[in-house]
Amino acid sequence: MSYTIAVVNFKLPSNFDDAVELVNPLTEIDVEKIENIYQQFHDEVIKLFPCLCSLPDEEIDNGVWSDGPLIDNFSVKAPVIGFSYSKAEEALPVVGELALNMGLSILDWQAEQVYNP
Repeated sequence: MSYTIAVVNFKLPSNFDDAVELVNPLTEIDVEKIENIYQQFHDEVIKLFPCLCSLPDEEIDNGVWSDGPLIDNFSVKAPVIGFSYSKAEEALPVVGELALNMGLSILDWQAEQVYNP
């Protein structure tokens, strides 16, 4: 299991249900090329928390992400990134602040919250 959020490059409706209705279909639409802002976000976030694919085998269990390579999660209209539940409390605030500072919005399904920059 993982703790997942969507990160999008547009302002989300403040109502959680409206945001879910907008974002959910976009998580299934593949893109040919990852958008620059998502590439930049990915590059910054893996400086903070390395991708699982870059960790030695003995460190995988200490990784933050629930899957890898993390960049694969950005090949859709509304990227979804997952945190290992044991690391979500540590990593989510840091990743969320980075996203908001970069002008990205967040849909947090578990907390049923929407965050806009």
